[in-house]
Amino acid sequence: MSFETSAEFMPEPFPDNVPVADLARISLAKLLDDDQDEAALLFEVCKTNGFCYLDLTTHPKGLELIKDAEEVHRASKEAFEKTPINAKREFKTRPPETGLLDTGYRETGCGDDGLPNKLEMFNISQAGLFSGTEDYKLPPFLAPHEDTFRDILRRANVVHNVILGTLERQLKLPSGTLTSIHKLTQRSGDFVRILNYPAPKDGKPLADPPTPPHRDAVSVAFLFTWQGGLQITAAPNEYRRIDTALEDEESWQFVRPLPGHVIMNLGDALHILTNGLLNSGKHRVVTPPGRQALHDRISVLLVARPEESTQMRTLPSPLLPPGNYLPTDMTAKEWGQEKVIRVLRLMDNAKH
Repeated sequence: MSFETSAEFMPEPFPDNVPVADLARISLAKLLDDDQDEAALLFEVCKTNGFCYLDLTTHPKGLELIKDAEEVHRASKEAFEKTPINAKREFKTRPPETGLLDTGYRETGCGDDGLPNKLEMFNISQAGLFSGTEDYKLPPFLAPHEDTFRDILRRANVVHNVILGTLERQLKLPSGTLTSIHKLTQRSGDFVRILNYPAPKDGKPLADPPTPPHRDAVSVAFLFTWQGGLQITAAPNEYRRIDTALEDEESWQFVRPLPGHVIMNLGDALHILTNGLLNSGKHRVVTPPGRQALHDRISVLLVARPEESTQMRTLPSPLLPPGNYLPTDMTAKEWGQEKVIRVLRLMDNAKH
C-alpha cells in the first residue's frame, strides 16, 4: 500500500543531500502472523543498533495507530500555538524523585521573548488515564482531546506488546514474561509525549542539539515524526550505564521519516533485563535538515515501560548470559527515576 505525507504534516520535502541511516523495515502484519523470518529480523535489530521502521500500512491495527497519531498531532499543534505559556506551565510534571516524566509540561531553552526556542513538550500519563489509582485531570487546553489520547495509548499498548511477545519467543522466555509487565492498566510511567521543536528564527541549525545524545529509559518506544531531526550514530553501539562518551560529529546520521511507518527503538530496560543481549539505541534530535528547518516540528512519542515493581534482574532464558547488569536489586520505578534524572540533567545543560 502506498502512503504519502501531506503538507499538513511535512511542509517541505526531506532533502536528498544529507547522511541517512539505513534501517531495517519490519512489517507489523508479518509479526502478527508469526512470520519467523520477520521475527528473526526484529531480534537482530534489537541485538545491534536498536532502531528500525515498523510498517503499519498492511494491517488494521497499524492503520488505526497512524490515524491516531495524526489526530494527536493536530490537537497538540493547536494547543502549542494557542495556549499562553503561563497556562502551559500550570500543567505540572511530577518531581523527578517521585515520577518518571510521564505527565505535565516541560520546556528547554527560552529566547528573549520568554518563549521556548529549543523544545517544549506535553506528557500525558497512561497510568493516569487507565490505572484507576489516581484522580488524573488534563489541563483545560488538552482535556477536550482526552478521548484521542486514550485511543492512541490503548492501541499503542497493543502494538508494543506485539513487539514484546515476539521478543519473548525469540528469547525462549515463558509466555507472558514481558507482556505481563506491560499492561495498559498497570502503573509503569508509560506516556504519550508530544514534542514541539520551534523553528530557529534565523532558519539556521541550532549550535547545540535540542535533545542531546541519550538512550531512552523505556522498554520499547514508537516515534511518529513527519519531518527530519532524529539522528542515530554510526559509531559502535556500546552501552554504558553512565554514558558520557561523545561520538564524532561525522558519525551522526538522519533517520528519514517514511510515510506509513513508525520509528521503533529499543530502550535501556530491555538491555538490563536481558543482561546486555538486547541493545538500546543511542540517539539525539537536531534542527531539521534543509528547508524543513524553516518550520516547527511536532513529533508523537509512545513508550512502554515495565510495571513499577518489576525487579530489574536478568530474565530466565537459556540464551541470556549469567549474572545481572545492575549491581544491586532495583525496581523498574527506582531504576527509571535514576535514569530520568540523568537525562533531565542533560536537557537542562542544553539550555545553556
